[in-house]
Amino acid sequence: MLSQGTYFMKAILFLLLMCILLECRAAVIIIDGQPSALEYRGEVYYLPQGYVLPETPSLYVTMDGINKICFLNTESALLFEQVSLIVILVNGIKTEWNCFPYKTTVFEVRP
Repeated sequence: MLSQGTYFMKAILFLLLMCILLECRAAVIIIDGQPSALEYRGEVYYLPQGYVLPETPSLYVTMDGINKICFLNTESALLFEQVSLIVILVNGIKTEWNCFPYKTTVFEVRP
């Protein structure tokens, strides 16, 4: 039978390893095609004429000369640095998006 001290140490080790595992996870976003240029008018960004929204809750856009990924879901904003909140007019409705510049560099580490 495990003593309380041993049980406590195993619990602490487990929690420590879980924290390390959470820090090591990464977000993978697959970008396909060319970015769509947003037009800024009167504090609102506009999608190009005839733009068809993707099925995913993200947009691949060019804003102010910088390629960015935008998410409709605000929870995704916590995963990335340099996030900016913008308003895009989508089908006549103002929607808030979290956009961030991305890096095209990918690193893969294998044991």
